[in-house]
Amino acid sequence: MKKRIILYLFIICFVSCVSAKNTNKIDNLETTEDVVKFAKSINPDFARENFGELQIKTNKSIITALNNCDLYKSWGIKNWQKIDVNNDGKTDLLFTAYWYSVYSQYAILESEFGDYELFNLSQNLDYACKVLKPIVINNKNELLVNNYKTDAETVSKGETIHFIDTLTYKFNSFIEINKKVVNYDIEHVKFILNNNFEIEIDNNKNAHYNCLDTLNASNRKGNFYKMESRKKIAPIYFDEIEKILEYICVKDLPDEYTLDGYDFPTVWLEIEFKDGSIKKIKDYGYQGTYGLNTIYDKMKKIALEIDWK
Repeated sequence: MKKRIILYLFIICFVSCVSAKNTNKIDNLETTEDVVKFAKSINPDFARENFGELQIKTNKSIITALNNCDLYKSWGIKNWQKIDVNNDGKTDLLFTAYWYSVYSQYAILESEFGDYELFNLSQNLDYACKVLKPIVINNKNELLVNNYKTDAETVSKGETIHFIDTLTYKFNSFIEINKKVVNYDIEHVKFILNNNFEIEIDNNKNAHYNCLDTLNASNRKGNFYKMESRKKIAPIYFDEIEKILEYICVKDLPDEYTLDGYDFPTVWLEIEFKDGSIKKIKDYGYQGTYGLNTIYDKMKKIALEIDWK
């Protein structure tokens, strides 16, 4: 009898510990006010009053405001919801934010280290109705997106061509699902951010940083105090970039993307392959594809993480 009681108590303790381990802060969110407060704690910019603090409005208010985006209603998108969007067993948060006078969709995910990361999934929903909703594919949660073409040829014709795509969580980011398998032999990858800086990494684990903003270079601090610097980097940096470029089949992508408007940032991506071929992409507006945005963010992160001194 005593052994049974001990075993019973052990089982209760085990279940309680597992449940506690799988519970995160998002699980405890119950109201919209809770969600807003939590989002502000993850991104302090949401609390700034210069352009109005973050708001999460009711579904009815959002549908009324997005009068050029019927999909928000017909797809049954919620103003916020809890879901394990990256299929890691932890609860994540999807929400539609009203901030900077526009509606945008965000996700907040808990990392394996217990901290939280904010993802901007789509900006200015009323502009081209680029909305997302969770779907289940092969027993996995993914994101369906009403995307639109931003290649230069399409935009130059004044056309807005929508297409439905599916995003999956991969490479610690949200990226278009691609089942095509390619293998590239890449020599080097160069990334230029809006005439601000350029960074180049190669398959020999060399990194080259060059400050292009000569006007403000003397005022820079920390990693960017030098005009130009070279460093050896850990193999993981180049290896991950190469894997992403293969996954998105970068050779098949258009050479130029653009948005209809002014004052958007421009980024350039250049990949040289071992066979001597070169792929160049110019992206005005930083909205080419989710996969390309993942590359841009990774390259910026490399520039920030490396000590260029």
